[in-house]
Amino acid sequence: MRVTTSSGNAGHDLSKTIKVDTSDPENPQLELKIYGKVKPYVTVSPRRVILKGRQGESIAQTVKIFPETDEGLNITGLSAARGVDIDYRLSQIRENGKNGYALHVENQRDKPGRFYDTVFLKTDSDVAGTISIVVSGLLRPAGPGKTKQ
Repeated sequence: MRVTTSSGNAGHDLSKTIKVDTSDPENPQLELKIYGKVKPYVTVSPRRVILKGRQGESIAQTVKIFPETDEGLNITGLSAARGVDIDYRLSQIRENGKNGYALHVENQRDKPGRFYDTVFLKTDSDVAGTISIVVSGLLRPAGPGKTKQ
């Protein structure tokens, strides 16, 4: 039996109880207990992008995405919730004999402050239809930071 979950429990043990209605008058409802380890469908590393730095600095991070199934995974679309403070691009990569993707996210903000966004990777998978990657950033003013006393 194969059970698909989108609970975010990949790599962990799962224990669930399912109630099944039957047409058997003596057993109108059965309780099935499912135990097992959740196999990841895709590995995303790191799961979150954090962009911190000063005005004028190049601030970027790359996220690697690798399918964990024999069927593979194709990313068919790329978008951002806001897309104002970041630039993002996707490229295909191969590491350790596995095909995957690299998502490169770069700061585009000029004004100091915090910013947040989410990058959405649309896939051809029924299991992992859209992969969401949260982006948070903190841009500090140019120049030296606070001095310790």
